[in-house]
Amino acid sequence: MTAVLTKEDIVNWRRSTERITLEDYAKRLGKVVSAEKKETNDLHDILSKKVVEEVVEAPQKAEKPDIEIKISFKEKLNKREEVVFNYFFKNKKRKVFANEIAKILNLPNDYVYKYIRNLRKKIAGNILVNAENGGYILNV
Repeated sequence: MTAVLTKEDIVNWRRSTERITLEDYAKRLGKVVSAEKKETNDLHDILSKKVVEEVVEAPQKAEKPDIEIKISFKEKLNKREEVVFNYFFKNKKRKVFANEIAKILNLPNDYVYKYIRNLRKKIAGNILVNAENGGYILNV
């Protein structure tokens, strides 16, 4: 029976600057790669697992939504205006109050109105409107 690569052998292979596959490295040592997949807490395994998860998530996100919404802006948004717009977009067709946005921006309510006013000026079209009984609605 042939010997199986140990974790130390694999670590030595990873540290090697030589470009060689794990199977070739095992043959050189007169061993074989274990047939079963063992998960370790090794940095390489953790990173490769994250890469696989990100690749799986990327095709799922790449699927197009049922409806595409295009919103144009007259001017470029600054970072805070972008945060405010993203919150409105996430809650489109729903009433959003200034105190919700103030919590996100970590500012007093009085400052939020300035960002909403600037956002209205920069959005092409009248899609950010006042809601009845207070609040704002992004109509898209």
